[in-house]
Amino acid sequence: MVPAEQSSWFWWVAAVVALVAFVWLRFEVSRDAIAPRTPWDEIHPLQIARLLAGASEITPLSGSGYYPGWAILLTPIWWFTQDPTTAYHAAVALGSVFAAATILPLAAIGRYMWLSTPQALTVATIVMCLPGRVGAAEYALSEQALMLFYACAVLAMFAIWRRPSWWRLILLVAAVSAAYMTHTRALALVLTALVWMAFFFRRSIAKAIVGVALLVLAWRGVDMLATAINSRVLLPGADKADLAISALTNAEPRLLARVLLNQSWAQVVGTAGLFALGIVVIVVWMLREVRTLRLGPGSFLFGLTIATVAMSAIWWTRPDILWNGSYVRLDAWLYTRYIDQVAAFVCLVAIVALIRRVRASMIWIALGVFVAGAIAVVVRVAPDVPLWGVISTSSSAINSWQQLFPDEPFVRPLLPSFTNEGSFWLWASLFGVACIASMFVLRRSPRTTAAGLIVLATVLSLNADLDLRRPAPLETEAALELADAAAGGGELLPVDVDLTCATGSRQYQMLNWAGYWFAPREVNVAIPARGYPFTTDLLLSCHDNAELHRSGALRVDGEAEFGYRVWVRPGDLQDELSHAGVLEGRE
Repeated sequence: MVPAEQSSWFWWVAAVVALVAFVWLRFEVSRDAIAPRTPWDEIHPLQIARLLAGASEITPLSGSGYYPGWAILLTPIWWFTQDPTTAYHAAVALGSVFAAATILPLAAIGRYMWLSTPQALTVATIVMCLPGRVGAAEYALSEQALMLFYACAVLAMFAIWRRPSWWRLILLVAAVSAAYMTHTRALALVLTALVWMAFFFRRSIAKAIVGVALLVLAWRGVDMLATAINSRVLLPGADKADLAISALTNAEPRLLARVLLNQSWAQVVGTAGLFALGIVVIVVWMLREVRTLRLGPGSFLFGLTIATVAMSAIWWTRPDILWNGSYVRLDAWLYTRYIDQVAAFVCLVAIVALIRRVRASMIWIALGVFVAGAIAVVVRVAPDVPLWGVISTSSSAINSWQQLFPDEPFVRPLLPSFTNEGSFWLWASLFGVACIASMFVLRRSPRTTAAGLIVLATVLSLNADLDLRRPAPLETEAALELADAAAGGGELLPVDVDLTCATGSRQYQMLNWAGYWFAPREVNVAIPARGYPFTTDLLLSCHDNAELHRSGALRVDGEAEFGYRVWVRPGDLQDELSHAGVLEGRE
């Protein structure tokens, strides 16, 4: 590769245009973020944040638990509001602030790769405009904070490699620890940093020893803190470590290979071919370092990519989800979210390589590998994938193709063709081939590369924007407010959530929603058969609960949500609600 062209007015204009596109995309995609989309990935950290903000207790949460980094960052929100809608809007906005802040360390990484300041800003912003980074804008997920910490960790790695110092080592350890505190999948970053620091002894034995020791201590400390917090807020059940061990020990090799192949293919398509070129450049970079046993940035990025892709593939080699006939998830087959953070660095490397006029041989390798992989995906994976299934932000990188996903089920296996329901696979593969092939021309014109990628990233991200339902329990909330008003007193009536209802996973969704959405109302868990009796007159229970009906309980006016209705047991409260005419059949 040759040095990048010098700074000019074009690159400053490109940086401004890319920043405008970034802001517009974040605004456009986040406009419908009026309530949580998922009762686990979003509500868990919001509820933990409420607890950390000083709440005496919160309703127990269903699920396997989440590490508390994002919750810690959300904690100040609850110091200023107790309204769940306002808190959610604030969390989404805070996520966008973190996303914008991530441009700075990414640009600094670009400077370490010999780009000028405006070039580095342009490239960093383009990366943040790709669908895999924009898709999370309409969620209060940990993705934005996690990406910022990843970027800071990689920047610290470049910095300590360029000029070792103790404060740069501390920055690296702190950034890696913050990332791991934010999500358990950052274990791939922890392990990569540990191995890399162990080989750092060729630069500084003292710093290598201290770095490894600090990373191990941080790893253990974060695990202990997360366990302590989750043990206080979770219902009894399997945690993420249990699920990870189960996925690893039960992974079927052939299915694992298909998942690995499909997730890699999805990243190439979702990044317009950049992921393929970036991988080739990183592998060549790593091999040059290995020959000298001086494992620098190339080896770090290679290790991080391999560890992340492997971890994602292993985690999602889960037949119970992939072959689930009652809740069909397409995003489980096209899962990109766990790799998206690392894909950002791979794409950054690819764009830098194009600007610095990468050798044609690199592009030929990327093209050949992708064509071979795409053929394998179309023939071996695609025929069994339910393209009519649910998609979400977990498949953000590939959601640009949602218009080609059929609405109705079809008979599988179905070998894709341009005229059947599986045409998506062929069109998406051809798009990836065309994008990589265009790099033969783009490498000769860095300015055209930048302008084209700004437009392409914007279009892809707009097409990837999903119009998904926000299942906030508004009907249940209205029924509870009817009961509050009828009872008088101006207080929020406490309510029990009956977890004995046989509604699949919906009872656990209702539990998480109730604890968050009905706050600051007191919400308790009731499992009468297991010794957790009803403690309040107002209940959330199965809409057709015959046992409650026989006991004299009546339903408050309203509609069922998640299979639940608001019930009131016999007593003074029922009499008050009956007199007010808000009970079903008692007008």
